[in-house]
Amino acid sequence: MYREHEEEVLWDTVTILKDQNRYENALVLFKSLIERTFSALRLPTSFLDEVKIELPSTEYMIRIRTQDKMIYESLKSKDMMGAYENLVDYIEKLSEVFPEADQKKILAQIIADQTQIRMESVISSSTATIPLQEEVDYVNSYSTLEAAEIIGVSDQTIRRWCEDGKYPSARKTSGNRWRIPKEYFKITLEEARKRKAFEQQLNKFNAGHGEGDEDEFL
Repeated sequence: MYREHEEEVLWDTVTILKDQNRYENALVLFKSLIERTFSALRLPTSFLDEVKIELPSTEYMIRIRTQDKMIYESLKSKDMMGAYENLVDYIEKLSEVFPEADQKKILAQIIADQTQIRMESVISSSTATIPLQEEVDYVNSYSTLEAAEIIGVSDQTIRRWCEDGKYPSARKTSGNRWRIPKEYFKITLEEARKRKAFEQQLNKFNAGHGEGDEDEFL
């Protein structure tokens, strides 16, 4: 009831201001009433900033006011279809006070603005729900080649293990290369290389001196 009374007061005020030749004030209030109606229907009002508005005659103001009231009555009874049907008639009447825009252009602009708003909302929602790729810690991780060198298997094997989830915390870089946290390995790459170097020296020593005869130790 309060909103209905408020609307009545505002519409009466537009008429009073117009009769007092306070044209600019009446025009501002008239535009705000139109914006309120579109906002109540969750429709964009940006098109109102792009059109020139002229105050209608008192008789025509009553027609717009009546149509406006019908929209709110439909909303009050939760008859959205009825509200939008009344909106079409409402826009038809409004087109008379927009000298540079007809009904078709107004509807087209509303649809275009509404579509843009929904697209921006979808993009914003998608951006917010898709987790950003975690930053790869190069200092505390190994490449698949380095991991393969530590374990003594092929690079392909390490990549397959990453794909299979053997290293849950492994991450891909922007270049689609796997990086595996060092925590998964018992020794470091440096230790693995030292061990390999020692084994190579041992093998070289054994090759130069020959393997001992087991019978010597029996």
